[in-house]
Amino acid sequence: MRWSFVRRVAAKEILSTLRDHRAIVSNLVIPLLLLPVIMLGLPLLLGGLFQREATTVTELAVEGAEHLPAELAAAIEAQAAVLVAVDDAETAVRADEYPAGLIVTPGFADTVAGGGRAEVVVVVKEANLRAELNAGKLRSAVDAYRRGVVAERLVDAGIDPAVLEPVAVSTLDASTAAERSSGQLAWLIPFFIAIWTLTGGQMTAIDATAGEKERGTLEVLLVTPVRRGEVVFGKFLAVVTFGLSAALMAIVGFVLGGTVLRRLFLPLIGQEGGEMAAMMGGTLTITPTTIVLLVVSSVLMAAVVAALLMSVTLFARSFKEAQTYVAPMSFLLIVPAIALQFKDLIGTGAFVYWIPVYNVMILMDDAVKGAARLAPILTTWGVMAALIAVLLAFAYANFRRENVLFRT
Repeated sequence: MRWSFVRRVAAKEILSTLRDHRAIVSNLVIPLLLLPVIMLGLPLLLGGLFQREATTVTELAVEGAEHLPAELAAAIEAQAAVLVAVDDAETAVRADEYPAGLIVTPGFADTVAGGGRAEVVVVVKEANLRAELNAGKLRSAVDAYRRGVVAERLVDAGIDPAVLEPVAVSTLDASTAAERSSGQLAWLIPFFIAIWTLTGGQMTAIDATAGEKERGTLEVLLVTPVRRGEVVFGKFLAVVTFGLSAALMAIVGFVLGGTVLRRLFLPLIGQEGGEMAAMMGGTLTITPTTIVLLVVSSVLMAAVVAALLMSVTLFARSFKEAQTYVAPMSFLLIVPAIALQFKDLIGTGAFVYWIPVYNVMILMDDAVKGAARLAPILTTWGVMAALIAVLLAFAYANFRRENVLFRT
């Protein structure tokens, strides 16, 4: 293989793609901005909203306010809430006049004072997040009031309230610092990297195969002294270049954007909001080792996607037909990403690192969480390299078939 010809073919395809300014926007600008906004901006935004809702004084409906004990009313108001008496709490909440409400049964205060069992009803739209947050204020206040009543009754009976809690339960988080900071949205990193390798490379792949066939320039290229293998590999490198550039921009956007977002916004959203942001991944940080693993894995992912794109789009007669072939390929990346979200339930034994595409997503997720190990790394990279060789061989075989190259 003559590398000077390979470079010329690759340069031709790269230059052809760069003439379309949309390629620069889709490959460089969008992934640079989108991943940090979704991966880090969303958790920080949610954390700020949760913090605001927790500290903002909210009006809550109460039906049967005349039966409400003063102690319970004080406990509710301590949760940053103001009680507003209404005739029908359910109707008021259903009409969105109040985010949540409380129904106090008649004789509630007298029943509790007499040592009986009384009942209150929390009214909430369970599908409404803001309503659930405010209903949580009511539940917390009622629970605190209930504990106080129980303790008071036990003391009156000469019993230590501690008798109700013979066993104390505490939780020790055994996860590493990287696992704790990765939160629930860490799986989005490998997902977006995979999606952008497809998005970034598909335009070049379609133009380099079906596009050339449609324009009639493929025949001109094939009658030059360039060998078929050099044509295939040159076009393959061009597709990899754009797929990888999009993936790398996503990584750069995450690293730089995440740092800026954490330093600017995380100190401003308070402790409760900060805890929510951490749970969702808003405090995620990555090490140089993690960056290396992500980059190498992105190279392999981009190469697999590029080889697959070329193998598929070569069968198309036109640019539009090639687009219809490429569209379903996104499911090859979406399905593993969905499985990645539930990998703790599915299991991550050694066998998953032998499953192409899914294995590299698992490895990226492990890298982000600081859990990557040498054996899975080598297995994943070896499997992906073998798949690249197979797909390139398939693409090369098709470039040698006249009935594929000159389909009309």
